[in-house]
Amino acid sequence: MKKILLFSLLLFAFSCKVEKEKADNGQDLDDTYIQEIGNSYYPEKIDARPKKVGPRNEEKDYIIDITNSDSLKENSINLILNSKNIAYLYKKHLIKNQRIPKNIIVNIKRTNGNNESFEFDEKELIKLETTKGKSDQ
Repeated sequence: MKKILLFSLLLFAFSCKVEKEKADNGQDLDDTYIQEIGNSYYPEKIDARPKKVGPRNEEKDYIIDITNSDSLKENSINLILNSKNIAYLYKKHLIKNQRIPKNIIVNIKRTNGNNESFEFDEKELIKLETTKGKSDQ
C-alpha cells in the first residue's frame, strides 16, 4: 500500500505543470510601437532589453538604445523632448506586451562618440501618459 501511495504522489508531483517565469527575450512581442520609433527617428539600429533591478530582481528597468538617428543629431535642441517621446512609445510597447516597466532608460548613441542617456522613472512615465492622453483628444 505504501508503494502505491508513494507512486501516486510521485506521479502527481511530476504531472503538475509549473509555469516557469517567461524569458523576456523580446521574441514574442508585438513591435508596433518600436516600428513607430523607427519611423519617427530613422535610427541605424534600435536595441531594447530589460534589466532586472531590486533586491530579488522582481522589478525591471527597460533600456532602449537608439544608434545613429538622423533626427537626433549632435546638440539637438529638442533631445530631451524626443527622448521623452521615445520613452512614451516604448512604454506603450511594453504595456501592450504585458510588461510593466519600473524605469525606462533611453540611450542615444552617435557615431562621433557623443552619447547621451536619459532615465525616466514611474512618476515621469505616468505624467507623460496623462500629458499625451490629453493632447491626443
